[in-house]
Amino acid sequence: MNSKQLISRNIELFYNTASEETRLNKGMGVFEFERIKSLIEKYISSSPLNIIDIGGGTGKYSEWLANKGHQVHLVEPIPKHIKIAQKRADKLKNRFSVHWGESRKLEFPNNFADLILLHGPLYHLQKKEDRALSIREAKRVLKNNGIILGFAINYTASTLVGLLNGLIHKKNIF
Repeated sequence: MNSKQLISRNIELFYNTASEETRLNKGMGVFEFERIKSLIEKYISSSPLNIIDIGGGTGKYSEWLANKGHQVHLVEPIPKHIKIAQKRADKLKNRFSVHWGESRKLEFPNNFADLILLHGPLYHLQKKEDRALSIREAKRVLKNNGIILGFAINYTASTLVGLLNGLIHKKNIF
């Protein structure tokens, strides 16, 4: 990876052709978005929190949290997503900040955040050491008594998606 690429080129190529922006608006994505919001709501209060949304994609969760009055910082390694997230943030009264970066080296001080969301890093990073580093880095920037919410995909997810969408016999899915 060069200095302008923070993650695997294959992952970046995938997201340059897929639409992460519309994924949560259709099909199972709607269910995913609502379910994850309900899980997050168990850990947020009505008083403003300092939240880091790591691997936050195009900012749908960041927007939702900022609209609830929280101070949100999105961290994302895909330039395409950064542009979309920045446009989304610019439209809000309570804007969230957008940072080009990735989970293994966060540009925040120690004890900074009340809540950390770890989306993509726990499934896009394939090496156990990289996932462990992401969690250690999240713990570093987390305040005492803060909460890390990690979201992962189990090994059967792609099979289920292939079955649900009738794609199981396509060569690239199989």
